[in-house]
Amino acid sequence: MWAIAAADFGADLELVEVPEPVAGPNEMKVRLFAASVNPFDRKVVNGMLRESAPHRFPLVPGTDGAGEVEGSGERIFGTFFHRPVGGGTYAEYVTVPVTNALAPIPEGLDPVVAAALPTAGMTALQLVEALGDARSVLIVGATGGVGSFTVQIARAAGKRVVPVGRGDALVEADALVDLVSTDRSSFEANARYAPLAFTTNYVSADQSQNFGMKGSRESLLRLASLVQAGDLEVPIGRRVPLRGATDVFAGHSRGKTVIIM
Repeated sequence: MWAIAAADFGADLELVEVPEPVAGPNEMKVRLFAASVNPFDRKVVNGMLRESAPHRFPLVPGTDGAGEVEGSGERIFGTFFHRPVGGGTYAEYVTVPVTNALAPIPEGLDPVVAAALPTAGMTALQLVEALGDARSVLIVGATGGVGSFTVQIARAAGKRVVPVGRGDALVEADALVDLVSTDRSSFEANARYAPLAFTTNYVSADQSQNFGMKGSRESLLRLASLVQAGDLEVPIGRRVPLRGATDVFAGHSRGKTVIIM
């Protein structure tokens, strides 16, 4: 099968031909329709997990996707991350543990849209839930995948949203969601504007402010229902064919980048 992979940590992505994966116990083999690109994927290629998990090379990144289960024909979407790291969704086929956050693709939902939902969408959904009764929220980094989802879901929840770009002036609010700060001092400077603050980059000394998404079938189904009801528009900035996807880590596109198989 064809895949996009890195030969080593930090290496450029290349189009490679690799054997089709074989499903192990409690796994499914999935023929992918589409896979979405997340910042986490680039971090994995750069060696983020090298000390905590076994890897295999060439390293195929990718955690999110939508496809068809071999043998049953069921169409599913969700998170496909598993160990060893390197058998990701930037490929024509992938295996996935049956215990992962997975859900059926609802009738009428574009698989490309479904592939763009899991990590960014569930993160945004659970961030807004964590805001509780906060009536106003500053969202720093509102143009990316998670930011675009968070803005829409927060507004649908009746909150006043103040989207903030890099370098924009901040104003006081009930809560702050910081999606861009990569060091403690930057986050702490932003967090002064709200009594409740979260960072998705784990840079706060206060662990309660370091937000981590917990994948679930229920969250995926809720996101899909929001899309089908017209309450959530999936911000797809680029649709790239697999054979032309070696540059998906370059630059910063608005919204999500999705690889089409």
